[in-house]
Amino acid sequence: MASDRARERNGVEILIAEDSATQAEQLKYLLEQEGYTVRAAANGRLALAAARKHKPMLIVSDVVMPEMDGYALCKAVKADPQLRDVPVIILTTLSSIQDIAMGLECGADNFLRKPYDPKGLLARIDNLLSNWELRQNNKMRMGLEIYLGGKKHFITSEREQILDLLISSYEQAVQVNEELKLREAEVRVLNADLERRAAELEAANRELESFSYSVSHDLRAPLRAINGYSKILQEDHSAALNEDGRQLLHTVRENTLRMGQLIDDLLEFSRMGRKAIAASEIDMASLVQEVMKELQATHAGKSPRWLVGPLPPAWGDRSLMRQVWFNLLSNAMKYSSAQDDPIIDVSSDTGDAEIVYTVRDNGAGFDMRYAEKLFGVFQRLHSTEEFPGTGVGLAIVRRVIVRHGGRVWAEGKVNQGASFSFTLPQPQMESEIS
Repeated sequence: MASDRARERNGVEILIAEDSATQAEQLKYLLEQEGYTVRAAANGRLALAAARKHKPMLIVSDVVMPEMDGYALCKAVKADPQLRDVPVIILTTLSSIQDIAMGLECGADNFLRKPYDPKGLLARIDNLLSNWELRQNNKMRMGLEIYLGGKKHFITSEREQILDLLISSYEQAVQVNEELKLREAEVRVLNADLERRAAELEAANRELESFSYSVSHDLRAPLRAINGYSKILQEDHSAALNEDGRQLLHTVRENTLRMGQLIDDLLEFSRMGRKAIAASEIDMASLVQEVMKELQATHAGKSPRWLVGPLPPAWGDRSLMRQVWFNLLSNAMKYSSAQDDPIIDVSSDTGDAEIVYTVRDNGAGFDMRYAEKLFGVFQRLHSTEEFPGTGVGLAIVRRVIVRHGGRVWAEGKVNQGASFSFTLPQPQMESEIS
């Protein structure tokens, strides 16, 4: 059957106007496989010259071409008494109503949207060629002015030609609509999958937090026993131990205390993920002063110089934000404590959608290659002998800020201090907090 149709098309010549050599060759190959004789021209001017030299049965033209575009080529073909009956298919993006108007104005017989479906193109060609004889016997032409998209267009075309063009435009609109429906269905499936994965992730996080809490809680009992019995040995039976034994016992107690602190911090980190946010407007300036006074009262080392700039109010959970400030300011005090003149600078910067709060110190600093490591649980860039701590404080900061819809980051240089910044949405954007 296919070979019979190819024989029927033998001798039917189609002229292609396409400036892309690759696309022209692809289209030429497609049509030749169907039995058509095909010639190609690189632009509208060359195509018009080729058509006048050897009249084709059909012209397939791209719109955007150098020297003469597809609309100008079509208009020239329809204005030529020898060529006006040659059907012209315009390949276009069909992106606006102007495409239809310009196709009507130039006298095009059919539209096909790029990228085109090869089967659809072949069907259009078959229809146009099948109707060619009928159209030769009915040459009623029309002339009218129309306004489309705010522009005037004068159309002189046969009724059948206009009908063909409008039908092809409608077919393309239906095809686009079907494609949009298909994409919409795919988006719905993707959204459902994302929601399912989000629910699974949330459930996994809750399970992990619950497990961390349970393990941490259960570890405290045996740890208290180790610490308690070690203390009894140290206080009541110290004389029975030699110096090495007493030192080993002291080390055991020190490590049980450190382990206890790790457990407390892990419990606090787990609670931060489960605690509901009670959002309200927060006076950041007074909150920072409150935390500074508490830290000063318990700080045993050299008091830093505090440089506190204006701190605009924010929207969030006051108790959680208090923990953020406590962790950042206590870190700044700790890592700047070895300086002769420790300085801690607290500042802010207000943008259109968010507020940036920053804590800077002139302390030990860190290597920026490891900046992200700072916010991991139990991740530290300094030894406990150099600076005490468990490596949970900054992980808590990140968790709280992310839950408030913000971001957190750090910058620093070794022995040149560090800065820790976080953002919060502007107070009117409290709906982003979850």
